[in-house]
Amino acid sequence: MVAALLSALALASPHGWTLAHARHLMATRTYAVTDRTQPDAPRYELKLSPSALRRGFVYDGSALDTLTDRTVRVHFSFVRPGRIAGFRGPSADTTQPPFPIRAAFYYAWYPEAWWRDPVFPYSDFHPSLDYYSAADARVAHDHTAALRYAHLQAGIYSWWGEDGYPPTDLRFWRYLAAARTTPLRWAIYYEREGYDDPSVDQIRHDLEYIGAAYASQPAYLKVDSRFVVYVYGDAQDGCATAARWRAANTVGAYIVLKAFSGFRDCQAQPDAWHQYSAALPEYDLLPDSFMIAPGFEERSEAQPRLPRDVTRWRSDIADMLASNARWQLVLTFNEWPEGTSVESAREWATPSGYGTYLDALHELLP
Repeated sequence: MVAALLSALALASPHGWTLAHARHLMATRTYAVTDRTQPDAPRYELKLSPSALRRGFVYDGSALDTLTDRTVRVHFSFVRPGRIAGFRGPSADTTQPPFPIRAAFYYAWYPEAWWRDPVFPYSDFHPSLDYYSAADARVAHDHTAALRYAHLQAGIYSWWGEDGYPPTDLRFWRYLAAARTTPLRWAIYYEREGYDDPSVDQIRHDLEYIGAAYASQPAYLKVDSRFVVYVYGDAQDGCATAARWRAANTVGAYIVLKAFSGFRDCQAQPDAWHQYSAALPEYDLLPDSFMIAPGFEERSEAQPRLPRDVTRWRSDIADMLASNARWQLVLTFNEWPEGTSVESAREWATPSGYGTYLDALHELLP
């Protein structure tokens, strides 16, 4: 009896705050917390494991972060009346990949892009994750894992502007958060240039916004400490496009423009050039970039522009590696309406869970 009384007293604060009470309270909710001990001050929404709360009301163990659908190890004190104090989570991976950088073009415009009235789903294929939403924490988590499995170092994230539609800007933070403790990096793909001719002022505003909102995050891709921005283009682009971007880039971003006829002759040159042409199995712009595509089967077209061929895909990967291009690019990770995806689908699922095309990258890329 005496021993039991002493044990109860040991588990209680002077004000009756018992370990049993604290554990019960901890199990009833999700906790929003910011890690102020880290330079990037990451946010979490945590589901905690009450059994990890020990004597002295110290928590040192795993928790599920519902913002990224991943398990993280955290440390804090749980103080009356159920408040987290002295919180510390995992440190960020702050490394940046050296050249050659291998990356895939990525699309977070789902669920919107699954519909093109009156067609649903607007794809010839059936992704293994089903017709998902890019706002889903599980999708960001699983795609981060898939890109890493493929030995890709970065995702080039289709971005439609601060207030654009689809609302890709509202979703980007989750991908940066999901990759925070991994070596995977993300860069924005500036889509507006492919459909308009934004002014120097508009481009400057957008670059300033990207720099302020995202470039300080550990998972944002940088080259020589400069944040990377890829830029889409259209058939009307020319040297005036390159000149606009040169004039607008007052923040020192690393700009990769989409190539056009005569691009090498322009007086204003970006940091690098790329091409976006998934109808070709390979496209090289050496020494800047080398692009490969698994296929191109647009939902509304009767015949594929580029039929899928896994043997050819493996050969393309080998050619990309042999190119020694600074940017080695996969078109695309998940552009499902055009059928250029390498993400796992029912049509090419494998026991790994990642599908034939990512399996080949996993095997052949270092």
